Amino acid sequence: MTQKISGFFASMTMVALLTGGSASALAADNWSVAAGDSAVTFTGTQLGASFDGAFETFDANIVFAPDDLAGSKVSVLIDIASVNTENADRDGQIASADWFDVAQWPMAKFETKEFREISPGMYEAIADLTIRDVTQEVQLPFSLTIDGNGAKASGEVTIQRTAFGVGQGQWSDTAQVGDDVTIKIDITATR
Repeated sequence: MTQKISGFFASMTMVALLTGGSASALAADNWSVAAGDSAVTFTGTQLGASFDGAFETFDANIVFAPDDLAGSKVSVLIDIASVNTENADRDGQIASADWFDVAQWPMAKFETKEFREISPGMYEAIADLTIRDVTQEVQLPFSLTIDGNGAKASGEVTIQRTAFGVGQGQWSDTAQVGDDVTIKIDITATR
């Protein structure tokens, strides 16, 4: 189900992700994202100044349980055209062929391969992030709080946009638009 998320654009990428549940041993639970209480945002830099954005539409399939990390998985599809940086010119550039090329690659994908527990309430997702048909492995640390049938997860990861081919031609130079993009997730979900 497509989730509409209000907020600033960003990232890419990617991602709506990671919520968890307390389940019986070896029985990961299915979770539904609460759209109005969740966001996938990012921060980048342009001419040395930071800017924020959000992807307002994404689909998330979440199966997660702290006591069944091996059986847990998250898959997120992000609609790149739903980017919102509160600057129409920048949003148009982001969708263009030189940047994300939404005409050819309209979606970014985040798909977990493994979860690790770092400490109580802290986890790390090892995942493949695909942007512009380029796949790179990322490690996303996140905090998780579970209360009954509800869960909240927050985390962030920094990627290099040029590793995914985001910013072609003159935009591959990182002097005007920085290479580092920090993707943040704040997810509320119910089982």
